[in-house]
Amino acid sequence: MPLRKFWILITSIGLVISLSGCESLFFWPTKKMAPTPEMFDFTKRDRFFRTEDGTIIHGWQIQTQAPHQGTIFFLHGNAQNLSYHAANVYWLAEQGWEVVMIDYRGYGRSVGRPDFSSVQQDALASYRALQAGQAVNRPVIVWGQSLGASIAINMVAELPPAERPQGLIIDSTFSSHQKIMQQTLGKSWLTWLFQYPLSWTVTNHYAPANTIASIEQVPILITHSTRDPLIDESHAQTLFELANGPKQLWLSERPGHITIWQDETWREKLFCQLNSWPELKPLDQACPEVPAASDLYALRPQSASGSD
Repeated sequence: MPLRKFWILITSIGLVISLSGCESLFFWPTKKMAPTPEMFDFTKRDRFFRTEDGTIIHGWQIQTQAPHQGTIFFLHGNAQNLSYHAANVYWLAEQGWEVVMIDYRGYGRSVGRPDFSSVQQDALASYRALQAGQAVNRPVIVWGQSLGASIAINMVAELPPAERPQGLIIDSTFSSHQKIMQQTLGKSWLTWLFQYPLSWTVTNHYAPANTIASIEQVPILITHSTRDPLIDESHAQTLFELANGPKQLWLSERPGHITIWQDETWREKLFCQLNSWPELKPLDQACPEVPAASDLYALRPQSASGSD
């Protein structure tokens, strides 16, 4: 066997072995915190939550100086920690939306090690603690981004109707853990042959496609980029079709994964939508006075009311 082929074979075998614990590939935590509040000039205070198994979960409460409109409970994606993800949502406080965001166990200052089951505990315990201290007349909207959106869907589906939030934003996520693993492995020639057997080792018990249909009477806004290199637009389409109404699907053409909210126009659209909540509007009607930046995205709204 030629030396080059031998090393390719060894590399591939090593990769397969390292991937055998596929669940861990969904979690890439870091402990070092970034100086995000100083970089973006926002005020936060630390929050701590205790889960059912006694794990201490750390969070930030990004405070608002504007008249309080409500609270966004934010669940971030799979990498780093909340200090890196705060850039995606701190600006909500500028117009009265307080943000409470948490780190799953193993991330940042939260203790423990993450897995599919435990991060659901983390989200649920933190959400319930937040709800217990929330003013009755102020809405709570759960916003999950990437992996965090899959956690959010499962969490809201598990809640009894009386505890469910006033809205759910599903941002740039996947419909199935097995499917996104298979598609990710299929992108590299080194792992292409293993995309199906390895993806089958991942549990689909927490697949958002399995649970989203059980969420009723919660307005759902789904956002995704048609040029997302990590998670294909088809995942958003699948979740939109399965979700009960009221619901909206907003599609961007801004390239990148979770880069939509770097665009000021999209932020303005979301503010207008939040001001109209619980009524959901197509993207081109959410803030008509804000023009579309055609070079960054296209307005491709899809909507439905009532249940499918």
